[in-house]
Amino acid sequence: MSPRWIVSIALLFLAASTSAAGKRILLVARDLVHQPVDGLRFSYNEVKSRPTNRAGATELDLPSEQQIGQQIKVVLASPARRGSDWFVVNPQLNIPSEGGSAEVVVMRRSEFRRFAAAARETAKVETLRSSTLPTDNHRASMIEVAARYGLSAEQLQSAIRSFAETQDPRDRGIAAYLEGRYANAEELLAESVAKQQSDLVETLLYLGATQNARGEYRAAVTTFRKALALHPDDPSLLGWLGRSFYELADLDAAEPLMRRALDIDRATHGSNDRRVALDLNRLALLLRARDRREEAEAMMREALAVAETSLSPSDSLALACRSNLALLLIDSGRFEEAERLMRGIVAVDNILGSDDPNRAVALNNLAEILIETNRSSQAEPLLRQALTIVEKAAGSEHPDTAVALNNLAQLLLDTNRPAEAEPLMRRALKIDERAYGPAHPRVAIELNNLAQLLQYTAHVEEAELLMRRGLAIHEKAFGAQNPNVGTDLNNLAALLEATNRAEEAEPLLRRALLIFERSFGPEHPKAAAVLGNLAELLITMERLFEAEPLLRRALEVTEKRLGPDHPSVARVLVNLSVLLEETNRTTEAEAAKRRALAIFEKSFGPDDPRVATALGNLAQLLQNTGRATEAEPLMRRALDIDEASFAPDHPTVAISLNNYALLLLYEGRFAEAQPLMRRGLNILIDFSRRTGHRHPNLQTGLRNYTVLLQKLGKTRAEIDAEIEALASPLKP
Repeated sequence: MSPRWIVSIALLFLAASTSAAGKRILLVARDLVHQPVDGLRFSYNEVKSRPTNRAGATELDLPSEQQIGQQIKVVLASPARRGSDWFVVNPQLNIPSEGGSAEVVVMRRSEFRRFAAAARETAKVETLRSSTLPTDNHRASMIEVAARYGLSAEQLQSAIRSFAETQDPRDRGIAAYLEGRYANAEELLAESVAKQQSDLVETLLYLGATQNARGEYRAAVTTFRKALALHPDDPSLLGWLGRSFYELADLDAAEPLMRRALDIDRATHGSNDRRVALDLNRLALLLRARDRREEAEAMMREALAVAETSLSPSDSLALACRSNLALLLIDSGRFEEAERLMRGIVAVDNILGSDDPNRAVALNNLAEILIETNRSSQAEPLLRQALTIVEKAAGSEHPDTAVALNNLAQLLLDTNRPAEAEPLMRRALKIDERAYGPAHPRVAIELNNLAQLLQYTAHVEEAELLMRRGLAIHEKAFGAQNPNVGTDLNNLAALLEATNRAEEAEPLLRRALLIFERSFGPEHPKAAAVLGNLAELLITMERLFEAEPLLRRALEVTEKRLGPDHPSVARVLVNLSVLLEETNRTTEAEAAKRRALAIFEKSFGPDDPRVATALGNLAQLLQNTGRATEAEPLMRRALDIDEASFAPDHPTVAISLNNYALLLLYEGRFAEAQPLMRRGLNILIDFSRRTGHRHPNLQTGLRNYTVLLQKLGKTRAEIDAEIEALASPLKP
């Protein structure tokens, strides 16, 4: 007698019927591999079924008022013969028609815990950019792992909720962690640890992972250390502890832990195991943070080779390794190679479905490359598509959606659409505040992004408040010497400098410089960048002789670490050329400007806005040294690039128009200069009207236009009338 025939007899024997109490339905219990499960009892409204038979079948009585198709919630009754380790994956069932049956999918709690642990480890796939989509890809990782355990994406959420229906605080904490309810998870897991329940190490691991997710990295270090004291050679614990130190920028503590985890995983699982690829990926990111770029790239390529050998092309780790390698290449200025790598991910439709969250990550990273290479118009549809995918997969209030919103908002801001960008940034901030609480580091990032937008639109008071709030969050979360704090100090100093508070800005930049030098060493590019910013500030304060050694040191470090043709070298050269010009060393200044222009052209192509800025700088020097004829074609080309790169009402276009008009004014070509300068002024006036705050260059523009009108022979009354008419849109 075959097993199939037995199942058929059992189901026929238990066909649904009507009982004296009301309606009787047939339930069939099966596990995730479609095998029947016997010995389970189900209940509805305290009415219990008999134990399921070997075919997984049983009958359950329902009240007579229940109708066919109506949804009911079925739960496991008090354990029958073997029910204590099971829970119902899909407790919400539709009442079947007469003669039909309802399938109840069940799963062992122990099996679900194994799935949860695998999802926890898979979600640790780090990426290079904290702003990219999504940093841990939590939901996508869970769906990917769930499939390996037989759980569909549709079943996953109901399974998590059902698993949480227990008195066990550890299991409830695990469920809360999987759902991203980290505050609730931490409370429940801490309760379980306090009770010294079984599997203490595993509970501590979940608690530490939850603290990590909440940005409580120092608390996570303490938790993981407790667990390691019990299991000192657990590679997962070593990896998590290393990651926590990495977030705290204690790279000296993080690196040996990560290397030890890698050695153990290699010895235990072999060189082509997924865990080895994860360890290599993590180590590569640490090496990149330490500016050991060649080592980082070699290790990332090794991680990718392992991932491609042992994993499917659509695995989240394989995709993360490709993305991270591409972003490493961007850091090195190898944009074409990076773009080929990212397009290879996006183009493989048979690997990533159109709604796959991993596709959103690939689209976002490709968009970043396009933005870096002055192709924002091509990047925008990719970012919008990524937002649609993430919002559909994770929901409109999920933190991953906040990341996607912020990425799109950054592009809108860069292309002079602050009015479109601001509501997206504010929505992203609200999502993260609800998800993580008001003091989470992710919230600090959103605060800083919004502050940058507000500074751009001249809402400097609110911008400063947000920057200071973000700084306080990072200081509390990471400590006063963390690089995140250094970045906040640098940004706040830039705002203070822009609002004529250089004396307040200087100590912030000096503190930021010390933080980066202590964290990464004095020859790290991040330290060199802050050094350049400090020198630029000193130039504005007319402390030129203090600024020069800082700039030359920044140039030396940047050339040594990134190579002589890196765009960061060009940025230092621009600042150095300003200083040289201010100290009447125009020959050296011109050489620096020409070298910066050549680097930008080589890195980004001849039509990039950074090239336009370099052209304008060189043209102004030529004009100042009596070579206006040489300067004009450069100024004209700069204006053409800006007009092609930005919207016609972008303030950058206004600045280029003003500069070109000033050159014409210098040459006595007043009639040619007037329409250019007037158009530039109209852009700045319209910007001020739209944002509600005057553009910082507006007053200078009005003064320049006044001078031009005087050169055109206008009377004082005519000039006043024209200026008043121009500025009329700004009147309340």
